[in-house]
Amino acid sequence: MNTSRRNVLAATVTGSTLGLAGCGDLAGSDGNVTEQTDAEEGGTENDNEASATIALDVQDEIQEAQEEIGTRVQEENLSREDAQVEFRDAQIEIISAAIEDVRTYAADAEGLTVQNTNEQVGAVLVSGPAAAVLGTLDADPVNSLLSASDFPAPQEGGQPNGS
Repeated sequence: MNTSRRNVLAATVTGSTLGLAGCGDLAGSDGNVTEQTDAEEGGTENDNEASATIALDVQDEIQEAQEEIGTRVQEENLSREDAQVEFRDAQIEIISAAIEDVRTYAADAEGLTVQNTNEQVGAVLVSGPAAAVLGTLDADPVNSLLSASDFPAPQEGGQPNGS
């Protein structure tokens, strides 16, 4: 994922996480937190359903792959053309593995499902109980949670990480 897109995704996490948990409506008009129960709101269990975009934390692994491939190019063990292909393949492999980690995490979390993925930018759209969605922050490949509306639609013919 290019740095500017990653920064935009990461910059929106603060407000999105509170909104995701349903906390955005907890503050009264005076800014103080108010408490309401589902019974007071006439709500149901489905009121606790949430969706979020997960930004994957793969930048360090991609950087390591780039450095390793760059070293091989400098040592003349790899042509620039072959290096580009190898780096693109490494990016795809790293992002795919992180997405698979999120899928595995979701399979183990009650009610959490992966709705969509975008390997080009390292994003995963999940939905389920708000607590389970927020719990994805504990998963290793997760960098941040964003609003579900921030999920970037995959571009046809695009390459991972804007390369």
